[in-house]
Amino acid sequence: MADPDAPQVPIINHPDIRRMLIWMKAHVSGMRSLNYYVGLCFDKVLTAENDEDKARWQGLIELLTPIVKAYSADKSFEVCTQAVQVYGGYGYTREYPVEQLLRDSKIFSIYEGSNGIQAMDLLARKLGMAKGEYFMNLIAEIKKTASLAEKIKELAPIAVEVKAASDQLVECAFSLGQNAMSEKVLTAFSHAYPFLEVMGDVVLSWLLLWRAVVAFPKLEKRLANVDEEKKDDVIRKNSEAAFYDGQIRQAGYFAFSVLPLSMGKIKNIKNFDGSAVKMAESSF
Repeated sequence: MADPDAPQVPIINHPDIRRMLIWMKAHVSGMRSLNYYVGLCFDKVLTAENDEDKARWQGLIELLTPIVKAYSADKSFEVCTQAVQVYGGYGYTREYPVEQLLRDSKIFSIYEGSNGIQAMDLLARKLGMAKGEYFMNLIAEIKKTASLAEKIKELAPIAVEVKAASDQLVECAFSLGQNAMSEKVLTAFSHAYPFLEVMGDVVLSWLLLWRAVVAFPKLEKRLANVDEEKKDDVIRKNSEAAFYDGQIRQAGYFAFSVLPLSMGKIKNIKNFDGSAVKMAESSF
């Protein structure tokens, strides 16, 4: 860095650029998985052999729809914001396509009712459907994947974080739901969107872990009989190995770098600060 004669390097060699890129990669992969999963739920409804299974899959659709709409809308805009930042000043100009992607993606959070409405729908209707059974079915799916991951030494630490986050989400949902049915209803709904965002984070952490569980044995197969010190070199040169390694890395990044922030948001919700609804209109 202090050597004026040092050769130039691509910006991807800079740690801060890599931080933004892995944040973007993890969120895009997670949101794609979320959309595919909900699509799978629609297929399961159509092919269900009994009413109980049909209701289970339909319940997951109902519960996850606000996440698909609102969380994906906002995070896709943030992904485009990060893309502009990666380009630096060039990203802000029309010479590069990310500037248009950023502008175009802003409408997503307004299309089908603003995202605040989606959050209110989640809190007011979706969490309590079937007396909370659909929500607990989702938590069961998350823990099922975490249990599979715990059996893989390399993924076990990620699974611990995801499972702990799901437990915190349940506690937060119960607390917020109780307050929403009390005289504190307005304060509860002022926390509806932060809750939706936290739920989206936990769902994405699950789906990214699921991807990692599938990817791990495939990566191991491609690295079989490769000396430990040569594995990184093989991953760099083999596109399939690089893809599978990326699935594992992004799951770890999300669990250790994004989920802790989500747990902070849960603490914020539990504080149940009512400033937003108590402040006089003239104070705004």
